[in-house]
Amino acid sequence: MKFIQIMEFEGAPEDAENALQSYIEKAAGRSYARKATICIDRDTGKLLQLIEFDSWEEAQKNNELEITNDDHEETQESFGEITFKNLDVFGEYEV
Repeated sequence: MKFIQIMEFEGAPEDAENALQSYIEKAAGRSYARKATICIDRDTGKLLQLIEFDSWEEAQKNNELEITNDDHEETQESFGEITFKNLDVFGEYEV
């Protein structure tokens, strides 16, 4: 079952984009993530980063990578508290 993790935090979208690009470069294809999307909440101004995985199990493997742990620490230093939401995808539809 597809899995999406949502990270919610405060900061500049350009800084979030730079941090994500840095992670992608450092991971050099070793990440289990399939897609990342950065969004800005129009109501709160907070940033939301949606990370898509093939499954919850793949997300857990990704969490065990050294690069992911290092990046998490760097992200917290740069953006402060991060709230996580962990979602199993029940269905996807083209409308």
